[in-house]
Amino acid sequence: CGGNRVPHIHPVRTLQAWLQLPPQDAGPRMLLSLREGAMPLRQRVETALPASATFLSGPEGGLSTPEENAALACGFTAVTLGPRILRAETAALAALTTLLV
Repeated sequence: CGGNRVPHIHPVRTLQAWLQLPPQDAGPRMLLSLREGAMPLRQRVETALPASATFLSGPEGGLSTPEENAALACGFTAVTLGPRILRAETAALAALTTLLV
C-alpha cells in the first residue's frame, strides 16, 4: 500500500472461496470488524506501516459471528475503523485511506 502503488482489488468472491486463497505476501491480514476487542486500525499500523496488507470487508450489515470466527481462524486480525458503521462500498476505501494518510 505504500508509495504510488495502486492497491490490487480482488474480484468479489464467496467468503469460503476468499478464505481458501493463500496469503499473497507476508503483510498483515486484517478483518474490518466492530466486534468487541477489535484493535483500531491506526493503532495496528502505527509502529510500522506495512508494505502490503490484505483487508477482508463484509457485506452490508457486516459478517456474521461464525463468518468472522472463520476469518480469524485463517489468520486474520480483527481491526476497526471506529464506532461508526460504514457502508460496504466505503469501508474498504476508508481502510486504505487510513493506511495512506
